[in-house]
Amino acid sequence: MMRMILVMLLASELSPHLSWGWVYPHNITRRTPKYKRWWKGPGSNTGNNFGGWLYRVSHERLSTICGASYYAPLLLIVSANCIYPYRMELYGASVEPTFTHENIFGLIDNVFIPNQFKPYKLYMDVAVVKLETPIRGENAEFIKLCSTPIKAGMKMTAYAWGFDSMHIQSQTSDTKSAIVPVEDINTCRKKYARTDVKVSSTSFCVTHPRDSKKCLYDAGAPLTYKTELCGIVSYGPMCSNTKQPGTYTSINKIAKFIEEIEEDVKTVQKPNTEPGRRRRSSDFLIVGLALLALATRFFLFRLMANAQWITIGNLATKYPPKVRTHWSNCNAHHKTEAFARPDPAT
Repeated sequence: MMRMILVMLLASELSPHLSWGWVYPHNITRRTPKYKRWWKGPGSNTGNNFGGWLYRVSHERLSTICGASYYAPLLLIVSANCIYPYRMELYGASVEPTFTHENIFGLIDNVFIPNQFKPYKLYMDVAVVKLETPIRGENAEFIKLCSTPIKAGMKMTAYAWGFDSMHIQSQTSDTKSAIVPVEDINTCRKKYARTDVKVSSTSFCVTHPRDSKKCLYDAGAPLTYKTELCGIVSYGPMCSNTKQPGTYTSINKIAKFIEEIEEDVKTVQKPNTEPGRRRRSSDFLIVGLALLALATRFFLFRLMANAQWITIGNLATKYPPKVRTHWSNCNAHHKTEAFARPDPAT
């Protein structure tokens, strides 16, 4: 019986397991280089999911607000139109991963929106979410910004959960994806000519599937080409009208804003800000200050002790007459030197 159990255990170890794929050896820190955690495509390094870069902005009261893309240790990219209405309620907001159901999340510290952005307009519809600390998890990773020019006919991958299409079908916590073609920009503008939606110079369009149940179009949700983030869902009609194209903010057109925010965040970061390093630095600082205080106290004590023997009032009892004149002159000279320094000009 025991031999049979051992054989079964050995066989189970040798047979392939259902695995989430290769994981990173460490959690992300503020100093983690982006290139070390770049997403390499579905299933390549985080297993049977769409990647450790794909997140949702959620609120404890409002549920899912936006889709989000993890770009750098403290930064995620979302739609400004998506997050702007909730800007006063971000205290209870967090970002949650789509690659795991574990209790992993990041708290929002700040949100950066371009000055040129206007609510319910498509121009510069992007926001950069800054986290308080990097997101934990050995599957967490970043996505590259788009480096490929957007052209009509390109096949891209859309992601969504259905939180903006609940009137069509139930929302799900599982991410869905679909391939969508880029639509000619002039054709897109003609389709929106008689509507309130004005396709801007920072936008491009994709053609929705005819079946609204196959439409994937949640606010702020990403659009990828190969392994790069090339678009984020902007403002426009949802999946109830798939005859209208889906409008996306072009990452190529707004990358400069994202990179400027990234540089600003790096500039204000102080060195040795990781918790472990911060504690060690604080310990060294406390010990150093204590030693400095002790040395200063010892020096002042010796100085006061010497002054007590050198003062003129004590000369009569401490030194014989021939020595008193010498110490009196020295004492007078030092007092002049200390309290009335001569003018350097003289």
